[in-house]
Amino acid sequence: MRIAIVTGASSGLGLEFIKTLINKYKDLQEIWVIARRKERLVQIADKYKDVNIRPVSIDLGKDKSYTELEQILQKEKPEIQILINNAGYERIGYFKDMDMSDIISIINVNIKGITAINRLCLPYMKKGSFGIITGSISCFSPIPNQAVYSASKEYTYYLGKALREELQKEGINILTLCPGNMDTEMNPRGSIKHSPQINMLPFLDMKVVTERALEKAEKGKAVYTPGGFYKFYRICSKIIPSAFMVKITKKFF
Repeated sequence: MRIAIVTGASSGLGLEFIKTLINKYKDLQEIWVIARRKERLVQIADKYKDVNIRPVSIDLGKDKSYTELEQILQKEKPEIQILINNAGYERIGYFKDMDMSDIISIINVNIKGITAINRLCLPYMKKGSFGIITGSISCFSPIPNQAVYSASKEYTYYLGKALREELQKEGINILTLCPGNMDTEMNPRGSIKHSPQINMLPFLDMKVVTERALEKAEKGKAVYTPGGFYKFYRICSKIIPSAFMVKITKKFF
């Protein structure tokens, strides 16, 4: 059974990935959609009745969810053609003022969750399959007010690039997607009050982002940073010393 798996599937970029998979990959026999909110997943499955969508309601911030998913995979033994590792958790603010629960959730979802999903799913991927790890432009430089989040995204960036290198001999590609601003439920347009400069940065078209990310992943690309402005930012982060970049990001993020 050839399937795609999408985590963080209940809204935003994850939901857009589902739409693109439905439109572009007709050979998939099932799409497994993973998120905490079961009712959202059921709504998605009901909306796209012509497609075999399987809701898997688990919380990737909790260890028991990894066991639940492992048991499902062992029972079904699917061939995972596409893995969209998109689940994420973001809270922005001064580190010393953040709730400890939010800090732990960022680490659990963005680091533990993404790592666990890759480890659980890779044994079911074969030559020609590919994965996408959703990172962020926040991975390219330390960002005050996003200290934990940007650090977690640097982890996903390095994880994705290292996995890609390990898996090349098996014919499996991993692309790390590093988008900037998107109008999502996690980060709705105009929502960041303490730093209005963020809201002035370009907002990306999620449909275009998902379509191009899938195309580039299938072609074997390593990293995709959508949008001219964010590509420029990525270049700047490579040539400007980190001590200066962190001062720039402090002003604009």
